[in-house]
Amino acid sequence: MDNLSRFEAASASEVLSWAIDTFGDSFAIATSFQKEGMVIVDLASRISSSIRVFTLDTGRLPDETYRMIETVRRRYGIAVELVFPDRAEVESLVTIHGPNLFYLSVPGRERCCDVRKVRPLVRKLETLKAWAAGLRRDQSETRAAVPKIQREAGRVKLNPLADWSAAQVDTYLARYNVPQHPLYARGYTSIGCAPCTRAVQPGENERAGRWWWEHDAKKECGIHFAADGAARRTHAAEQEEEEMHKGFTLWFTGMSGAGKSTISRQLELRLREHGARVEVLDGDVVRTHLSKGLGFSKEDRDENVRRIGFVCELLSRNGVIAIAAAISPYRDVRNEVRARIPNFVEIHVDCPVEVLAERDVKGLYKRALAGEIPHFTGISDPYEPPLSPEVTVNSSSETPEESVEKIWATLERLGLVSTSS
Repeated sequence: MDNLSRFEAASASEVLSWAIDTFGDSFAIATSFQKEGMVIVDLASRISSSIRVFTLDTGRLPDETYRMIETVRRRYGIAVELVFPDRAEVESLVTIHGPNLFYLSVPGRERCCDVRKVRPLVRKLETLKAWAAGLRRDQSETRAAVPKIQREAGRVKLNPLADWSAAQVDTYLARYNVPQHPLYARGYTSIGCAPCTRAVQPGENERAGRWWWEHDAKKECGIHFAADGAARRTHAAEQEEEEMHKGFTLWFTGMSGAGKSTISRQLELRLREHGARVEVLDGDVVRTHLSKGLGFSKEDRDENVRRIGFVCELLSRNGVIAIAAAISPYRDVRNEVRARIPNFVEIHVDCPVEVLAERDVKGLYKRALAGEIPHFTGISDPYEPPLSPEVTVNSSSETPEESVEKIWATLERLGLVSTSS
């Protein structure tokens, strides 16, 4: 287990045999029923009659993929496990951005993949100790160094076909009469969600059919893990240095005392270290100047959020990174602001009420719990947490530095920051 590099010289069957023997039911094969996935399923079925196979059902799969699920069930006797995205997250995503947000921008496409693919995969992997995928080194430059076995976020990931060529895959499929996805016969070489995949033209790279409308982006959809253990996807495009300075909005929401100001200020410093132009709109400061005279009714709270959102929109479209740190308790007005700002990243700073009460040196939470303070958010007034934030940090279990690292990893995944230079 400690020296996984010893498997680099092992065959695909040997790698799979080791995983099946070592992890048993805690090992599963992830596949979208492309050629490589079917090779792995076929190899594993020759080793064990009780292998586990799962697939991510994004809700946008082509009908041919569902037919492949039935084919695998019949051919191998495998009850394919379907993993679905969270319904509330998808509903929120589509309501705010529309059903085809992936066509609008690379960050929009990555946000869709995050909700429909990355998060469901993370939830599934939390139930496993090891899993296998069909990555090959010759598929793209970004996969050139893929190891056969690697340890990621506390579990083992297998790429048993890492050193195979496309010709080897085709030879195996033909030799053993392995079922193939029907779309291959129509010119597809990479198969994902129906709107995001097309057949390739003669002379095109085999991944050219993925996100075909993105002419300059690298066509990489592999899901990987950041240093903090969070699931992430490889950048869709190499970032130019000046793209660190393109405008976007970071919207911190959370209850009073959760740590929004502390975390946002630390993030501001890190962004400035990389030469970014940043402005912070802290809720307390805004109340003193921009929203002076507003009370704490729902109408006034909503107006406060709209004013902050208006300033963030102006800053963002002029190439400034706007950081808003405000309670902003109501989900509908947050979504209203999100809809106006193209590059909007919602950060939920979560913290249990009992922890907030213990931290509160002014004793406001205890007084609110005792009914002495009316209209106190989260106690006598509602706080509606985001349904689908880009990132959630928990200030009761993370240090501010850890939260900043998690946020930074998300910004990198969304293509909003780049430190490669």
